[in-house]
Order: sequence, then structure tokens, then C-alpha cells
Amino acid sequence: MKKFMALFVVALAVTLLPPVTSRAQIPPPPTPTPNPLNFTDPGMNYTAPDNAYLAGRRYPSVDSLGEDLQPVAMWVIDPGKENARTITLSMESFEGAPNQWEAQFESQTHSGGGNGDGVLIRNRTPMSLLNGMPATFVEITTGSGFTSKKEYAVVWADGKRGIVLAEIARLGDSSVDEAKRVLHDVSATRYPEEQP
Repeated sequence: MKKFMALFVVALAVTLLPPVTSRAQIPPPPTPTPNPLNFTDPGMNYTAPDNAYLAGRRYPSVDSLGEDLQPVAMWVIDPGKENARTITLSMESFEGAPNQWEAQFESQTHSGGGNGDGVLIRNRTPMSLLNGMPATFVEITTGSGFTSKKEYAVVWADGKRGIVLAEIARLGDSSVDEAKRVLHDVSATRYPEEQP
């Protein structure tokens, strides 16, 4: 009888236990955190240098862009220091010929970018992005005296947008070579027609 009771208890325990599946339950992998140094969308890819810190990034649709440049990403090099530099990525709606974008950018910069402090744009140099996309490298000086700033910008258009990737610093805190190094890792293509 004891043997029968022991078998009865074991059988009862087995029937009350939850069913065991033969496969292990594997949780889905976590969603990867976007690299703070990258900005990637259907028309371009930029990677900021390793010593840059992301200050903000957003991915507006082409349809939401207006006729004025708006920043979509910003990084800071040496934040909190007197010689801190910023890298900004700005975009606006632009469907004109790509070779007309640089002239429109200059016109906008002259009419509103200097805030009355004077704007000097010089050394417009045709260049190519990493993948061969045509662009222009431009030097811009704004302000006067202690408020003078130097901006080195790479400008290009992708069929839907006018884009400016720029390094901005106090006058004397950067150079052409340093700006080209900081802004170097960018590639772009014609913006896909089917993307909003």
C-alpha cells in the first residue's frame, strides 16, 4: 500500500506541474542604442570624430523641412572649454539643381546669418564627399573682435534637401586642415524618391 501511495503522489505531482516545452525560451535581443557619433538617413551618413559629444539629434522627414536651414544634429568637441567647437548638421527643403545650392546657401548666410555683425564668405572649393558626391567646402567668418567666429562648411544638395555640415569655433581655435579632418567622414546620395 505504501508503494501504491508513493506512485499516486508522484503521478499527482506530474499532472499538477506546468507542461515542459522542449525548446528553451530565448528573449529577443535588445534594441541596439544608436551610435551617438552617427547620423544616418536615406540620403546621407556622417560619423563625427571620436572626441565629439552628441548634443542633440533628430530625423525630420523631407516633407517637414521648410525653406530655411534648421539644425538636425549637433556635436561638441571639448565641451566646457574656451576652445570648444561645435559640429552642426543643418537641412532645408531644396529641389533645385545641386550646383545651385551653394549660391543659395551663401545668399541666406549673407541676409540672415550674420545678425548685423558682418559675414565674410571665402575660399569656395569644389570637393567630393567620401563616395564621390559633389560638394563645396566654404569658409565663413562672422562677428568682430572677441565675438568673431569661424565656420568651415561642407555644402551639398541631394535632390530634395540642401545640406550644410559645419564646424564652428572662435576665430583662431580651428584651421582648414582640422575642419576637413572633423568633417571628412560623410557620404551622400540622391535622396530616394519613394521616401517621405
